[in-house]
Amino acid sequence: MFARQALSYWLGLGADQKMATLDADPRTNTVGDKLVAMVDRTFGPGETKNPAKLLPFIQQGRKLIIYHGTSDPAIPAARSILFYHELSATLHGMDRTEASVRLFLVPGMQHCAGGIGPDQFDTLSAIEAWVEHGKAPEAIAASTKPDSATPHSLPLCPYPQQARYSGNGALGDAANWRCAAPGRVVARAQ
Repeated sequence: MFARQALSYWLGLGADQKMATLDADPRTNTVGDKLVAMVDRTFGPGETKNPAKLLPFIQQGRKLIIYHGTSDPAIPAARSILFYHELSATLHGMDRTEASVRLFLVPGMQHCAGGIGPDQFDTLSAIEAWVEHGKAPEAIAASTKPDSATPHSLPLCPYPQQARYSGNGALGDAANWRCAAPGRVVARAQ
């Protein structure tokens, strides 16, 4: 469905476009030169493969929050992680990167929303606090929709940190989770 919508609406091929008629080889999952050229013409100006394109934005002192659902069926979260690492290399270090750009992975969220994870969160207030008050987001409160089969809340943590359960209290309550470096265990309160 994602590919069909991209072809129909983003590339302007129309709602009746059939995947089978495209310049693509389903056996090798490759596309031909004609389709590649069409994609390049359409998306080239806005492509996000080159982190150096963000340098003018960052040099102006601007701030950016990137978020990505870890259960995104269309674009793997690993792509955003790779981009973030490449940006860090371009900026010569994670500290410089985090001063302007933060990546938040959203456990269980699909493409922009949905999934079993907490997909309700407010990045606008986080970016506003960062830009207007100099308070970089150390976590963003997130929750599932109220009618979720398993309602819960969780802090979204700036990459590479992850939400870690404190060992006490309800698992579905964000108050019982803290952002910590990967692999570190949060000590239990005594």
